[in-house]
Amino acid sequence: MNRYSKAGIAQLFIWLLEGIVVGFGAILPGISGGTLCVAFGMYRPLIETLSHIKTGLKKYWLMLLIFIIGIGVGFLGLSGVAGWLMEKNLTLVTCTFIGFIIGTIPELWHDAGEKGRSGTCYTTGIACFLVMLIILILLRTQPIITIEPNFAGFLLCGVLWGLSFIVPGLSSSSLLLFFGLYKPMLTGISRLNFGVLIPMAIGMGLCILLLSKIMGIAYKKYYSIVSHGVIGIVIATTVMLFPAIPKTTWEIIAYFVCIIAGAAVSFGFTRLCSVIKERTSN
Repeated sequence: MNRYSKAGIAQLFIWLLEGIVVGFGAILPGISGGTLCVAFGMYRPLIETLSHIKTGLKKYWLMLLIFIIGIGVGFLGLSGVAGWLMEKNLTLVTCTFIGFIIGTIPELWHDAGEKGRSGTCYTTGIACFLVMLIILILLRTQPIITIEPNFAGFLLCGVLWGLSFIVPGLSSSSLLLFFGLYKPMLTGISRLNFGVLIPMAIGMGLCILLLSKIMGIAYKKYYSIVSHGVIGIVIATTVMLFPAIPKTTWEIIAYFVCIIAGAAVSFGFTRLCSVIKERTSN
């Protein structure tokens, strides 16, 4: 019997909601879809399924189906909302997503140590943290390069989206802003423009299929080391997401409220998922 056949409505709703958060969050500048997948425990099932489709679907088909539907809702259905929030107050939305990620770190740390921890694990985690931090700092300080928003440009959008899901911490939205493609892409998505959606789907699909096998092999052979490296990347991304120091007391309060609220919600999600998983496995 499929391991998810007994999953209740609550579990299905959580998978759907997590997918919506990932799809919506990945649209926002600075937020990495891969980081959110890791945070919600979806990264390994996705990589395993993409690298070994038959085995992965047998184990995770229901979870991934609901999760991907959620991503579609968040990505396509809420792209207009993302544009509106960017105009209103992107900073508070970013703080909420920072909280989402922080709230899942305890669970990520627990899962990474399932097969034990060695000195190499800690070294890898620190090294990945520093490397990703340097990369993100360099990207932030470079001048914007404009690429024409045509078929090739939107194909590049898809490739960068695929990279952001395979490489946790890499924000496709930030890179698209860097190349001047972010606003044309967001407008095309919100209007369901197939001249934008089709090349994006091609680029994303090719990128994910090619790189997922590499990550799948890495997880299978070096689970603990790779898991700690991913945590290092996630933490570096979270550090770089923090906005500028607020100027007023009310802004400071608003920042902390959003971060704490996001952390509380995501921590609650991970705990609830653990409880449901334990009950359905018995």
